[in-house]
Amino acid sequence: MLPSLFTADYLSRLETLRIQTRRRFLGSRPGGHVSLRRGAGLEFADYRRYSPGDDLRYIDWNLYGRTDRLYIKQFQEEEDLYTSLFLDGSASMAYPAQDGKSEAARDIILSLAHVVLASNDAVKLSLLGADTTPSTTPFLRGRQRLGAVAEFLDTYSPAGRANVVQSLAQQLQQSRHPGKAVWVSDFLFPLPDVRTGLSLLRDANFDLALIQILGQEEVDPPLFPGGARLTDSESGEESVVYFDTQAKQTYMQRLDRHNREIQSSCHQAGVHYARFITRQDLPHFVLRELPELGLLI
Repeated sequence: MLPSLFTADYLSRLETLRIQTRRRFLGSRPGGHVSLRRGAGLEFADYRRYSPGDDLRYIDWNLYGRTDRLYIKQFQEEEDLYTSLFLDGSASMAYPAQDGKSEAARDIILSLAHVVLASNDAVKLSLLGADTTPSTTPFLRGRQRLGAVAEFLDTYSPAGRANVVQSLAQQLQQSRHPGKAVWVSDFLFPLPDVRTGLSLLRDANFDLALIQILGQEEVDPPLFPGGARLTDSESGEESVVYFDTQAKQTYMQRLDRHNREIQSSCHQAGVHYARFITRQDLPHFVLRELPELGLLI
């Protein structure tokens, strides 16, 4: 069963979009994305000299009239696109629980999957959790498979501490279809791991995008000047924290620096970057902001 967000109107608006890729890939069947191959597509690519046996319909007779030589028009073929969606399954994605961060991540992934399926492209989902072997789907096609995607995401229950690098490396060893990749996470783990993950995905020949999801309390946490016992969502360790105005200011500065470092790493690597805060309107983020950022068109 689809989440309540996925009304008939929202689904139909998603179907007006498609995944944007800044690179060309080889697909496996006709589709709506420009291919590396040249053939009988719609977009003109180049000329080549005529050879006996070539289809006479593709001779440029105007050019023959000017040069007295026969040239064949070549066109860029259009094929389907493979899209891989990677979703952080570590415990921090379930915190703060009242902010609905994991639900927002699920709905963004499901929205992107529907965009892909409605475009007759192929989509694969991977949950990157505490186990180094991710839980994955095969590549799915056709809008009728949205129910299968939703059923897979019903198993999404963030827990434990994800070993991001090992989990991604394990998944990419089995990757046979480069194309678009979207990595959805709060990215609240060490920056070297973020950069290593970027390198792994880019080395696997993906055109990559990152979507960072943060809870409202993570970007504007409440004060605990009298002290509060807090539990690390991933390690389970407990600490008494005195969180006054000065401590909050230090936290906000460090979070801002961490996020800017991620965004800078993406910019340097030519990777799309978007950030979603759970107070935002999710349909507006998907339908307006992601196209403005160039992830969707």
